[in-house]
Amino acid sequence: MSTKFMVNARAHGPGRGGNFWSQATVSFTESGVLSMRLRYKRAVVTFVLAYVAITIVATAFSIAIEVYGHFPQVSGSDFPPPAYLFAERFLPFLNLAVWMVFGWLYFRRRVESEGRLALRGEALALGVFWLAAAVVVDYVCFVRIKNPISLNPHDFYIGQFPWIYLIYVTVLFAPLCSVMLMRGTSKD
Repeated sequence: MSTKFMVNARAHGPGRGGNFWSQATVSFTESGVLSMRLRYKRAVVTFVLAYVAITIVATAFSIAIEVYGHFPQVSGSDFPPPAYLFAERFLPFLNLAVWMVFGWLYFRRRVESEGRLALRGEALALGVFWLAAAVVVDYVCFVRIKNPISLNPHDFYIGQFPWIYLIYVTVLFAPLCSVMLMRGTSKD
């Protein structure tokens, strides 16, 4: 029973760059093969765009709930307000929709040529990459950096239970959901 781990940077051809951030190939072998290519530059760009998009969508949704939901006004020191507490129940669904769109953007040109089932490993790796990045960015932006909507670690990770963890699960599985719902060949 041998385990082989290999990371390899590949050139894409003329004018497309061949550095590590363009594409890496990872193969795990232990009585079976899981082979996937994670395109790190594309993964980082789609992560940043998705993170900004969901931050805007979730904030706008929370504000709309507060304006149109006729929730009672609270003083400036009471955070989170009742409208946000109501809105956070819907945030996992909003996150799933937004992250799936960006999963589609990541894989959109490859499903036809490689097939949905062939991209499952890469979709899971992309989900793990996005999840790790989201946890770090959430901690830095909403816990460490003090701003009007920042929380202490207890309020962020315990006070928002179970919603924050459901959001993290959607970030993890959104690329896989995107790949499996895309039109293309199954090639298996």
